Amino acid sequence: MIVVNGELQNGVDRMVLSRAARVEKRKAATDAALTLDVALRAYVRDKRRGKDGLPLKERTRADYLAMLEPGGLNEQTGHTRQPGELHALAAKPLSAITGDDVRATYRAALKRGDRRATYAMQVLRAVLNWHGVAVPDNPLGREVAGRERIVLKPTRGRPSPIPPERLAAWWKAANNAGKGAGQIGGSAAAADACMLLLLTGCRPGELLPGPHSEGIKLGDVDLTGGRIVLKDTKNRGDHVVYLSRQAAQIVARHAAGKKRGDVLFPIEDVGKTLQAINAAAGVSGVTAHKLRHTFASIAEELVSAGSLKAMLNHTPAGDVTHAHYVGKSQGQLRAAWQAVADFIEGAT
Repeated sequence: MIVVNGELQNGVDRMVLSRAARVEKRKAATDAALTLDVALRAYVRDKRRGKDGLPLKERTRADYLAMLEPGGLNEQTGHTRQPGELHALAAKPLSAITGDDVRATYRAALKRGDRRATYAMQVLRAVLNWHGVAVPDNPLGREVAGRERIVLKPTRGRPSPIPPERLAAWWKAANNAGKGAGQIGGSAAAADACMLLLLTGCRPGELLPGPHSEGIKLGDVDLTGGRIVLKDTKNRGDHVVYLSRQAAQIVARHAAGKKRGDVLFPIEDVGKTLQAINAAAGVSGVTAHKLRHTFASIAEELVSAGSLKAMLNHTPAGDVTHAHYVGKSQGQLRAAWQAVADFIEGAT
């Protein structure tokens, strides 16, 4: 006679229960190990863009990971570094993050400004979504009441070009610094780099070497064709810059004697030279990136909107006309860059 266990008669299988308990235990251990630190590092390593399958750029990865870092002394600069915006949550498992944690992190980040707080929340939301984690009462989600929700402000640019009335003085001061004339301090090569940034509208990280950029190499320069090819730019494509006569003269000067693999401007920071030029020109607060603002502000008056977008290497997202119907020839773009350069030089 077969004796049937009473638990089996009642639908209870201890082997099934034991297996389920082991699975739950492993899941709990996995959840506990998946801290925000681990999750964010996995995100920057493995995330791919949906439209082209490309990984995040090195600069973007570094920006995201910096949000996890503790505060402390920067040995290179001697300055005290604040903790990253997400550092307070770095050691916390994703499964344990609460809506109140998100709100507290946002409030703390707001002390550094709206833009940094918004950036931190965008990164946090992206990591949570990528790992499929739903935070209860998440103020970044649409499932909470509007009054409880964190509304991230859209990013707004703050163009700060060289004032038009000081452009002539700035250009003269930069030229003098490039020639080593007068009492303007800094490096002549750095002054030339600043002038090239203004003449081309390049981002500083595209032209100059740095922690996440190799800078322009001689192999990227075609002096005969009067062009520079910027590789793997911010929008993940190559970008051709057509050199005006003034820009070509600067490039030729620094290409002399160099090999294809050599960096055109082996300068990581033009800050001191730029400060000296600004002081001589009677302007303040003009950074290397604001030279791009100046280029765009000048070009906006001189060339078509389509040409300006192409020159700045801006992707026409959502702009059907420029994305699908407007094409700019090499001749049109070369003439546009030349018009900007002639205006800058003519200001003196």
